[in-house]
Amino acid sequence: MSRLLESDIDLIETQLQDYEDLFIRQTGCTMEEIAQKAVGLRENTKRVKTAVISVTSGLGMITGYSQAVGAILRHLRVETLIAEKTDVAGLQQAYLSQCGIAFLADDYVCAALGIGSAVHSDNSWSTGRGFAAAIIEAMRKQGINPLQERVLIIGAGPVGEAAAHYIAEQQGIPVICDLDDNKAASLAATLDQSAWVSSPAPIRQFTYIIDAGTTGDFITEEDVTEKTIIAAPGMPCGATAAAREKAMVIHNPLEIGIITMYFDCMKQLED
Repeated sequence: MSRLLESDIDLIETQLQDYEDLFIRQTGCTMEEIAQKAVGLRENTKRVKTAVISVTSGLGMITGYSQAVGAILRHLRVETLIAEKTDVAGLQQAYLSQCGIAFLADDYVCAALGIGSAVHSDNSWSTGRGFAAAIIEAMRKQGINPLQERVLIIGAGPVGEAAAHYIAEQQGIPVICDLDDNKAASLAATLDQSAWVSSPAPIRQFTYIIDAGTTGDFITEEDVTEKTIIAAPGMPCGATAAAREKAMVIHNPLEIGIITMYFDCMKQLED
């Protein structure tokens, strides 16, 4: 995972409901509903006690990260334990507290793991599918059928790959662009209905865009129109402030990925 900064997440807990309201205006769905669509889960009201465990390896803990994830889970009405201990001791605390799922993250991976069950969800996969589901529902809210609509996906890494597969499942046409043309072409070749374009991304040619990269402020006001919809899971946000004023930009640093991870686990527990 890209390493978040404290400044990226310090307002999540206080602004969650405001962001939920904005998200509903953009997509016509709650974040919970989008996450369930992303993982193919029918309406689910069951909740499993969940732990959030800090990990000290690599560059160490991100201040406020566990509290932000805990706030997101509590927003879903999930009983949540923020482990007092870290690393293996924190995992043992979660087990002894009878948690069914544990969220952990280091410099490379953010994962949700089952405690006592073979459950696993990866943040990159969940984030890609969650934001792809969001852009599809935003299109539908505006009366646009995603069938055969081209969606530019910037970045062919794990997030972009997951997004591309979801767009293809909805019978849209994912158009892949990556700094590495071979990587873009390889991803496009795995999908029945897809294409790829050379970098730099021809942003102005597309109305629907998923920014799955990690570069900030490269989508400018001149690249977009009032009809443009951008789903931007990356940090920092790829769209400039001026572009965000003009186009619809669905963006958050953590919320959709975490919520989709949780319901991915719930789906696995149902199966």
